[in-house]
Amino acid sequence: MSKAQIKRRVALFGLAANAIGLPIAINAANRTDSDSPVTKQDFVDFFEAKKRGDIDVMFIPRNSKSANVIVRNKTKNGLKVRLPEAFAGVPMLGQMGGMGMGGGMGMGGGMGMGGGGMQGMGGGMGMGGGGGMGMGGGGMGGFQNIEPGKVRKFKVMTVCLEHGKKEPNPRVKYDIVPIESFTKKPEVIELCRMLGTGQMNQSAAQAAAWHFTDGLSWPELVHKIGARHLNGTVDRYFHPNQVRLGMQYAKVASHRAKLRPSQVDKIESLSNQ
Repeated sequence: MSKAQIKRRVALFGLAANAIGLPIAINAANRTDSDSPVTKQDFVDFFEAKKRGDIDVMFIPRNSKSANVIVRNKTKNGLKVRLPEAFAGVPMLGQMGGMGMGGGMGMGGGMGMGGGGMQGMGGGMGMGGGGGMGMGGGGMGGFQNIEPGKVRKFKVMTVCLEHGKKEPNPRVKYDIVPIESFTKKPEVIELCRMLGTGQMNQSAAQAAAWHFTDGLSWPELVHKIGARHLNGTVDRYFHPNQVRLGMQYAKVASHRAKLRPSQVDKIESLSNQ
């Protein structure tokens, strides 16, 4: 190959390289921050932002099975809020009454049957994929972009975590708190995380929750009375198929709890240092 041919090929290669590189350069020049991949550093934690006053949060129970969460960005900047994988909804009157946030104030069940006090509620919204508030991925949990001054409203699936308290309703003021401040049972925490997928049967999840929180056996749950009629007949609270599915949910939650060090363990280990 002559020197002239070599020079010609080098020149053509340079033109091709420039042609390939040109659109890349243009894309880089036109790229904005919104196009950049989301990282963990971009998020603000839901409960930390709530504590600082960066966001206003209202937790409004519809009943024991679901609630609305309303979040308003109070800052002058957009926020990427990392949603909690699991949470507890607790009645404000119960907190003010000195009942604390331990297992004793947990969610009641039985549609208003049993002792006094309003139910607490558990659920999840940070798993991603599916319904509820799960919206993110990448192993970082769900997230939600909220513009300055804007409000986001979500419906979340919930379960009761203590059998026998009164049914929640929108007229009672509730607060949303980290699940670890409400219960130390890792299986319950995992079950609430699983609710965040939005893919679970609520009644089956409720059966699993009461099995963990109150030690109700599966036969007890199958025979639990939901309603009594004037003619003497009764309706079951759960269909047997829902209890069978709840057994499967319980197995998965127990398995996940064994594989994952709980946040309760982390908090207690830090406090002992």
